[in-house]
Amino acid sequence: MFEELTVDLGRPPGSRWRLTSRQCEEARELLRAYKADLGLPDGAAVFLTASSRELIRDEVWREMESLADQLALPVNDVVVCNLYYDALKVVFGRALGCTAFAVDTPEGVLHARNLDWWTDGSALARYTAVCHFVGAPAGPFTTIGWPGFAGVFSGIAPGRFAVTLNAVLSLEPPQAAGPVVFLLRTVLEEARSFAEARKLLSESLIPCDCLLLLTGTLPGEMVVIERTPSRHAVRVPSNGSICVTNGYMGLEAGVGRNHAGLFATWCQRLERVQTLLANYLPKTPEDCFRYLADPDVRLDITAQHIVFRAATGDYWTRLPHLDP
Repeated sequence: MFEELTVDLGRPPGSRWRLTSRQCEEARELLRAYKADLGLPDGAAVFLTASSRELIRDEVWREMESLADQLALPVNDVVVCNLYYDALKVVFGRALGCTAFAVDTPEGVLHARNLDWWTDGSALARYTAVCHFVGAPAGPFTTIGWPGFAGVFSGIAPGRFAVTLNAVLSLEPPQAAGPVVFLLRTVLEEARSFAEARKLLSESLIPCDCLLLLTGTLPGEMVVIERTPSRHAVRVPSNGSICVTNGYMGLEAGVGRNHAGLFATWCQRLERVQTLLANYLPKTPEDCFRYLADPDVRLDITAQHIVFRAATGDYWTRLPHLDP
């Protein structure tokens, strides 16, 4: 049902990504859409690319150059669109959505998330790709992403941990640091345990605000890491579960410039998930999908429903606007 890609990190960066002609066309459509959405003139795109060069690992940068060659596009386009989350947060002060929760089960922690992100014609859902990364120092991992996207919004490292990113806004100014989506990828590549991942995600300098749900393989291994560029707070589970939408609960961080529209729904979504979890803790992925699809949790722009179980390495993905 989904596009499948294998990215061999043991290969030279220029030969890791091999997109089919169909995947190239999908990637070009997504890149066009998000370049237009950012509304950056060519000069600004060139400046953003140049200013981010020293903040991105050389091998990842060479991967993006390779993707640009395959797509017959300027590398600026590929870089800017891979930095979409950070660009929106740093330059425009805008936020995306997302709802996530985790629960203990006898088979391991279940980690569920809605990716709420707008595109014309549900392109993010239609072009969802499962990317299998092999050859990483800490072991293989899988991300739910798209052709041409080298970073991570949702990823699972079997036998180690799973992590997902939610948007949030604070009053803290942005910092010169590597993009959040590439930090998540670095952690999936290098962290050998839930504890190592928690430390890296909590303490690394980042350019902008975010909320991270991190789950492990043992009972109770689930935390929400609330981040500003330089600070963090960690929320722990209560009664076998934890949830997160788009607001700070443990960190005093103020409120960003845009607190309207989608971002303003975070309280309602959080309260609904909390109510659902208080009434019944999911025991299966199907239970989780039912909560993710709840009318007061799912949004019109929800692009992906995802459930991870790091203990077994299993993952499940549904596309809400395409599935029957």
